[in-house]
Amino acid sequence: MTARYIQIKNAIKKQILSNTWQVGEKIPSERELAVTHGVTRVTLQKAMHMLEQEGFIERIHGKGMFVTRAIEDDVFMLNDGTSDSVQGFSREFREQAKVSSRLVCHQLLPADKTVARQLEINEGEPVHFIRRVRLIDDEPVLVEDSWINRGVIPVIPSRILEEGSLYEYIEHTTGKKIKFYSSVIEGDLFGEELAALLSIQPGRPMLKVSGVTKLEDGTAFNYSFSYNRADKFKIKNNWVGK
Repeated sequence: MTARYIQIKNAIKKQILSNTWQVGEKIPSERELAVTHGVTRVTLQKAMHMLEQEGFIERIHGKGMFVTRAIEDDVFMLNDGTSDSVQGFSREFREQAKVSSRLVCHQLLPADKTVARQLEINEGEPVHFIRRVRLIDDEPVLVEDSWINRGVIPVIPSRILEEGSLYEYIEHTTGKKIKFYSSVIEGDLFGEELAALLSIQPGRPMLKVSGVTKLEDGTAFNYSFSYNRADKFKIKNNWVGK
């Protein structure tokens, strides 16, 4: 069942797309919308945060919320920050669309110097190397490479990599929340190997995201690269000055 805040987000977006409010027009307050939809302010705020991240509304301090876009696009927001924990691809998008994975490779390898440094382990210690193609509504949208510390997660079933959420499995296995993720985002172009996995032409623009993910106790367990189709993803950065 779709979460209530997702339902509300979709309902308000539908109103925006049908021009209930014009671009630049102020929309009702969170208090008014919460009453209209029969939910708490907290639930309503989650819905509005998603609309803000998707670029449909803008908050202006002391004035309210305003429509900034009234045209739908087929683009998803990376790392939108709507949760107090690190979601992972499956959990981040599964309430917005059909999410699936295609496992390309899963093998145990000795950590090289770079991987060992990022995972804070000794060079040569075993790590899971996993390559997956991630799909939204059955369309390949990114390739993901992960090096996961075997000392933290000894076994990773293939069924989890193909059908489930790896991060949910890791939280269940460790009993701890996945809490921290630091990343670097770069622009690049797809080469032949990655383009073939996504069924696109080489030379298409890419958002390359590299990062390290840690448990709530600070243990680094995943060093990863995701090679994202730039026509399918965008990133929004919010900054508030003094």
